[in-house]
Amino acid sequence: MGPGNKVLVVDDEAAIRALIAKIVQRAGFDVDTARDGAEAIEKLSDGSYSVLVIDLMMPVMDGYDVVRHIRAAGIHNLAIIVITAGDTAAIRRLDPGVVHSVLRKPFDIDVLGDLIVAAAQSMQAEKEGDKKGKILDFPTSGEAC
Repeated sequence: MGPGNKVLVVDDEAAIRALIAKIVQRAGFDVDTARDGAEAIEKLSDGSYSVLVIDLMMPVMDGYDVVRHIRAAGIHNLAIIVITAGDTAAIRRLDPGVVHSVLRKPFDIDVLGDLIVAAAQSMQAEKEGDKKGKILDFPTSGEAC
């Protein structure tokens, strides 16, 4: 990925935060972490992130509050991946106009890695003004995978 593809990982559980940060690094991105929503909002203020991976249920300020803040602040250049152990009702409360993907705990680390790459590619294409509407490049018949 190009420059400026930095991921912010937000989770109140240190072990989960470290695991997700490792997945982000393995996917080839720079990573930063936050313990809760308040710390995340502080870090998001500099605008250097293209992807936010956030847990919904956290003390101090939860993921819902962060998503509402992002919407209210008019931040558009950020793909949000929500990770939750919550039920379907919890997921329905999320703003689909702001959230890129939702992944339930326990999650598959390869699936999360793929979602992070897809989200970063979406943001890169948006920044470059990709007029063709192509988000991901998939091999066409005859091309090697």
